[in-house]
Amino acid sequence: MSIKKVILFHGIVMALLMLSSCSGNDNSEAQTDIIIGKWRAIEKYESNIQVDLPICLPHLYTEYTADKSIQGDKIITADFPEECGIILFELGWHWSNLGNNQYRIRYLEEHGQIFTFYKDGENLVEENSDGITKTIFEPY
Repeated sequence: MSIKKVILFHGIVMALLMLSSCSGNDNSEAQTDIIIGKWRAIEKYESNIQVDLPICLPHLYTEYTADKSIQGDKIITADFPEECGIILFELGWHWSNLGNNQYRIRYLEEHGQIFTFYKDGENLVEENSDGITKTIFEPY
């Protein structure tokens, strides 16, 4: 093998190594954050005892977006409760990941409330900071 071919070969290998190392510089938090997605409440617990969901909650979805905003809307079905038709969704809700499965949910510039989120299979579990209330969400 000539010197030019060896230099060319090493140059190609180095270029490939540099390109492959750059692919890991994406915003991995946004790609791997467990709450990102659309979720619908399916169960609620108080002190580990299952309780009924509020009447409108199963007919709503919440979406946590990669840009850290929170959106939601009604899920209109044949059994959609009439009283849920008056629900309005406000813009200005945001989330932030505090680490260790702790998330701050806040409206506009308010301090907000801290929740613990974790996955149970493909479902998302939200635990209130009171340690008593837990809500299970399924992907929507």
